[in-house]
Amino acid sequence: MKNFLIKSILNASLLASSLLLFHCNGQDTSEAVEVEAGISSGPFIMVSQKQFETMKMAWGSPRLEEFSDGLSVQGMVKVPVEGIQEISAFFGGYVSGLNKLEGESVRKGEVLFYLENPDFIRLQQDFLETTSQLGYLEAEYERQKTLYGEQISAQKIYLKAEADYQGSKAKAESLKRQLAMININADQLNPENIRSKVPVLSPIAGFVDGIHLVQGSFLAVGGKAMTIISKEHLHIELVIFEKDAANVHKGQRVQVSIPDLPGRTFEAEVFVVGQSINTERQINVHAHMLNEKEGEMLVPGMFLEAKLIQDPKEAWVVPVTAVVVSDGESYVLVQREKTENGFKLEKVVVKTDLESDGMIELLPNEVLDENTVILTRGGFNLLP
Repeated sequence: MKNFLIKSILNASLLASSLLLFHCNGQDTSEAVEVEAGISSGPFIMVSQKQFETMKMAWGSPRLEEFSDGLSVQGMVKVPVEGIQEISAFFGGYVSGLNKLEGESVRKGEVLFYLENPDFIRLQQDFLETTSQLGYLEAEYERQKTLYGEQISAQKIYLKAEADYQGSKAKAESLKRQLAMININADQLNPENIRSKVPVLSPIAGFVDGIHLVQGSFLAVGGKAMTIISKEHLHIELVIFEKDAANVHKGQRVQVSIPDLPGRTFEAEVFVVGQSINTERQINVHAHMLNEKEGEMLVPGMFLEAKLIQDPKEAWVVPVTAVVVSDGESYVLVQREKTENGFKLEKVVVKTDLESDGMIELLPNEVLDENTVILTRGGFNLLP
């Protein structure tokens, strides 16, 4: 009898515990279901205040503002033709004083290396000899001109004096120009400073991209010595497909981002749109950096991503998260009623167009205006 009583008490305790556990689980399940989905009735959906807070929903309204789409493209950093200089020689010579490294920066007018050749000595000698005779030839020419004018001297002698003077004058000017080509100032040249070694100067500021000779080698006339690249006017070369060509024009704004520089964007502007299509049905578009100082961070040949900003237009826009797609239709959820327990939402069919920077354009809809309160976040959980 005593054992039976103990068993009865234990069974009753277990039954009570099971009922309590079932009751608690039933409450949690109903609350979880309430959080996961609202109560739907036709075009309306009921959302409780707890569901709204738990799912971190948010309200907003459509805005009428200038809106533009962006065409995403890829490209690379390029150097314009005028920013690339091939260093060659007007006169051949042996190389000395070469101490530059590829990638090293150079200033405009900086000595890159020297060339040495006996021909340089003869060139300077010819110039000095020619200019030294010019004074005499000019004086003789003026004397014969006077004598001929007074009919004292024959015309033949006068013409010979004129030819000698003009010929020497032309030769001296020619030699002066040739000396300038090897960076010798003829006006400062005299017999005491004749030299066999002349400097080769950098015509632009930039950096050494390539060196094609070695110390002591002979650089022939017209030979390629070095390549200098300037970063002062870098431009962006973009590649667009044929179907997008009609949406690109000169002066269009471009947002540039570099994968290797996360979080940084640069502004550029289209200045040339290609007029021919390549074999891959693509067109090249060239854009200039608006802030050339920012271009110093770029390296020629660097790959980049860009967005060609389309011309803005006035449109109704909402956050992308405000538009919910269900059964092939796009909806926004409009707040129709607010109660103590929650909100009554109505599903309104909308048509969308352009999308950019987290916003999407709504085509004109007589149901929506700037005073309409819509769910801008969390609506995707409410529709199947």
